[in-house]
Amino acid sequence: MEHVVVGICIVAVVTIAALLIYRKKKTNIPEGENSSDSDNGAMAAKETSELSQPDQKLDELVIQMEMLPAEAISDESKLVEITDSKVLARVNNLVPGLAQAGIAGSNAFQTAKAGSEVLYRAIIPAGAKLTNSKAMEGAVRGLYFGANGIKGHANLVAVQAQNGTAVVANTAAAAMGVASMVVGQYYMTQINAELGEISDGISKISDFQDNEFRSRIFSLVAHVKKIADFQVEILENDELRLSKIAQLDNLEEECTQLLGQVNLTLAGFAKKNDLDYASYEKELKEAQSCYTYQKALLDVLYKISDLRYTLHMGAVSREQCAALLPTYTKQVEDTQALLTGWHQTSVNRLGIDTDEIKRKRVGFDGVIHFIPGLFNDDLNFRAINEKTVDMITVQASVKSIKHPQDTSDLYAEDVQLISKDGKIYYLPMDKAE
Repeated sequence: MEHVVVGICIVAVVTIAALLIYRKKKTNIPEGENSSDSDNGAMAAKETSELSQPDQKLDELVIQMEMLPAEAISDESKLVEITDSKVLARVNNLVPGLAQAGIAGSNAFQTAKAGSEVLYRAIIPAGAKLTNSKAMEGAVRGLYFGANGIKGHANLVAVQAQNGTAVVANTAAAAMGVASMVVGQYYMTQINAELGEISDGISKISDFQDNEFRSRIFSLVAHVKKIADFQVEILENDELRLSKIAQLDNLEEECTQLLGQVNLTLAGFAKKNDLDYASYEKELKEAQSCYTYQKALLDVLYKISDLRYTLHMGAVSREQCAALLPTYTKQVEDTQALLTGWHQTSVNRLGIDTDEIKRKRVGFDGVIHFIPGLFNDDLNFRAINEKTVDMITVQASVKSIKHPQDTSDLYAEDVQLISKDGKIYYLPMDKAE
C-alpha cells in the first residue's frame, strides 16, 4: 500500500513539472512569430485585447507604427520637417529606424505590392511610458497596423550614445522629452519667422527724426528673436529655460512701455483739428510711423506670450501667459478709435475725397477756379498724392482687433511623426486630416 502511494506522488510530481515546462516554453515564444496566419490573427486579437484591459497600468504607453498611403496627407504643407540634428537624434533614439521606415521586413513586400509611395507614422501618446517587450530583453514594444488591424510588432531597443551610455527609451521622461522637443521646435520656428517679418516692417520706416525710438524697437525685437531661435539647450536645461522666461518678463515690460508711449503719441494727433491741408499731410506721415510701431509692438507682445507658453512646455496655461494681452489690445483699439475720429473730421473739413483721390481747392487757388468751376465741377478739385489717401484709409479703418493667435494645446496632445523619403516630419494634431 505504501508503494502505491509513493508511486502516485511520483506521477503527480512528474505531471506538474511537465505542465510547468510546457507553459514556460509557450510563454517564451516571441510575439509575431507564430507559424500560421490564423495564429497571427489570434496574436493580434490578443494584443488588442491586452491594450484595452481595464487593469492595464495607466502610465503605460505604446508607440504605434502605422503604414500610410501617400494620399493620407492631402496637403503636405501641413508637414513640419524636423531639421535640428539634436532633435533628430532623440527621435532616432526613441524610435530607431523610423527615418528608414524599416519597421518590419514584411513592410517591404507590402510596399512593393502596393506599387505606390508609402508613408510611416509613429505616434508618441501624451503622458506615459512605453510598454516593456516580452520578446526581447531590455526592449520596448511598438506596433504597426494595416487595413485589418495589427500587422506585427517592433521591439525597440535603447541606442548607445556616443559616450557609451545607453539612452533609456522606455521611460516617460525620454518619450515626453522627445515630444516636448518636437513641439518646442515647431512653436519656436514659427515665432522666429513671424518676428523676422515684424523686423522687416520696421525697417521700411525711413523717418530719421525717430531713429532713436526705432532703434529701441529693433533692439526689443532682436532680443525676443534671439530667444525664439530654437536651441535644444534651452529646452533641456531647466535653469537656462527658466532664465529665458525671466528675460521674457523683462522684455514684455519694455514692450508695454514702448507701446504705451506710441499710444499717447497717436492720441495726441486727435487734438489737432485746426490744420490746413499741408500741415495735415505732414502730421499724417508722422502718424503713419507711429501707427506702424503700434502694430509691430502689439504683434511682439503676442509673440512674447506665445514664446513664454512654449518655454513653460505646457506647464502654464495660455491664459496665464497672455494675461496682459486683453488690456493692451483694448488700449490700442481705443487709440485707433481716436485716430479714426481725427481723420473723419479732417477729411470733411478739408474737402478730401478719398474715393476720387482729390481735394477741394481753397484760398487763392479756389478763387481763380471759381468761375470755371461753375461750368465744370471737376475744376473745383485738385488731385492729391495716392500714398496720402492710402495712409488715411489705413489709419481710419478702425475695427475690433482680432489678432491671429495660436490657441492650440499641442503639449497636451499626441505627437505624430511622419517618415517620408528618409526625412522625419511633425504633423500637429489640429492640422491632421
